[in-house]
Amino acid sequence: MKELEYYRHELHFDYPERSDEHMLKVKHLRDTHFDENYKYLPKGFWHKIKRGILWLALNLIAFPICTFRHGVKIHNRKILKKYKKEFKKGAITVANHVFTWDYVCVLKAIRPHLQYHPGWKTNFEGPNAGFIRFVGGIPIPTDNMRAMAKFQKAIGEVLENNHWLHFFPEGSMWYYYPDVRPFKKAVFKYAVRYDKPVIPIGISFRERKGIYKLWGKTPLVDVTVGEPLFPDKTLSIPEATDKLHREAYHVVQGLVGIHPGDPTYNTDQNIDNYKKTM
Repeated sequence: MKELEYYRHELHFDYPERSDEHMLKVKHLRDTHFDENYKYLPKGFWHKIKRGILWLALNLIAFPICTFRHGVKIHNRKILKKYKKEFKKGAITVANHVFTWDYVCVLKAIRPHLQYHPGWKTNFEGPNAGFIRFVGGIPIPTDNMRAMAKFQKAIGEVLENNHWLHFFPEGSMWYYYPDVRPFKKAVFKYAVRYDKPVIPIGISFRERKGIYKLWGKTPLVDVTVGEPLFPDKTLSIPEATDKLHREAYHVVQGLVGIHPGDPTYNTDQNIDNYKKTM
């Protein structure tokens, strides 16, 4: 696999102080009670029909628009074929969260697989709520233990039924941030508990050139699929989780072009200690 060059844009964004703090402003359109009665995981015949329609819409509309608008290039998709047997019972993908369309990029990278993905509950009360729900979004409840138990059950069903699940383990989206913020450890506990491979995906940038200069100033997008990581069954659950947590973070940094010794290479995944690099 050809290694991509690390690129830092010169655009100015006011990134939050805490690495998992949200910078996206969502217009609040509805009040939704994400409690124990909320249907976190839709099921049934019509749900399957909707997922089929989604697949067509992604291929005919979303993928072409995303590719044209952001110059998206997908690298190393051969991983999906190489490990086809290992992915037969599902997988968990993780990626850095860096712009509005990045989940569409992930879906394009792993096609023909569709996923479910936990998300910030505020997004499910805004103008894109329908689309987010349509592409497999599962809101993460807060301040309600019964609701969290229901959410956990939904995530378990996804993995037990051999579906694919995606996480943005940084916990929030920062526009075109070129470095990788600390990952939340809980993500990797699911992989250990349900014995699923973790596929690291790095989303990085390159300079906007040529015809792409005619629209937009944001950098163009590269999406790179990395070698899968597998839970270490010789370790206890906490130890195996820690190991996956470290490995995935290291790999994603490498996929975006950041390596040990580079100025922005990070080994400390304590969110409270993270210092912004831009």
